[in-house]
Amino acid sequence: MPTNTDYSDTILAGQISFEKIPVVPPGSFGDPQIGAANPIDATKVKHQYAPQLAQAHGTAATAERRIVHVARAAGTVAAVGAGPVVAATGNSTVTVDVRKNGTSILTSTISLTSATAAFARVAGTINTAAYVAGDVFEVVVTVAAGTGTLPQGVSVQVVFREGAG
Repeated sequence: MPTNTDYSDTILAGQISFEKIPVVPPGSFGDPQIGAANPIDATKVKHQYAPQLAQAHGTAATAERRIVHVARAAGTVAAVGAGPVVAATGNSTVTVDVRKNGTSILTSTISLTSATAAFARVAGTINTAAYVAGDVFEVVVTVAAGTGTLPQGVSVQVVFREGAG
């Protein structure tokens, strides 16, 4: 069968049918080629979730352990961050951990001390990023009042990226 090669631009108005499924080179389609009128099914894309544990502003931080995400599909933890709305004083400290099925995923806990300014975010270093469907993630906040005052309005955000579930 002869092979036709045509390198000119072609504009088609209508539907195209192929006898065989065409082979499209990797990288041929990206965000600019997919318009709002051509949505992609949710089952064909990765999803990003960024749940947040937020304690009340105006109240000293309290110890807390809360589930923030149950994985619907395999994925990775992309980022972890924590910070206060009002900074701690003295040697008061809040520590934050993120656990997958009861085990920490961080290299070390995040510490919020008097050196952490109001509204500053402290990034956690992720040791174990990968997870599978059904894994349960929780945020654990511990407090040590010390000789100062605990921070207020402590918040923790974890960013999850996972496949369709």
